[in-house]
Amino acid sequence: MEERVTVDDSLEDDEEMMLRYKSAIERIIPQLPVKNGVVDIDAIWIETSLPLDLLRTLLRRGDLKLPENVERVNLKSRVPQGDLHEKGGRRRRREVRD
Repeated sequence: MEERVTVDDSLEDDEEMMLRYKSAIERIIPQLPVKNGVVDIDAIWIETSLPLDLLRTLLRRGDLKLPENVERVNLKSRVPQGDLHEKGGRRRRREVRD
């Protein structure tokens, strides 16, 4: 017999995955450095390896349980985005003049 996957099944699977990601974030935040009650999204990204867009989505949901010493998560990343070779790639070497 062929099993059919409905839209409801895929939505449930997506929600289950989001709950797993949320749980992973909640487990890692207490281990991260906190500065003035703030944790950077970059620190979460480094520890979890989740894409920044997914992290932002999960952190904006508002149902994340933060430790007492964490007031908020800074969602602005300092990691450069995009392809490294977009702007021409490598630097040119300067010519040595005599």
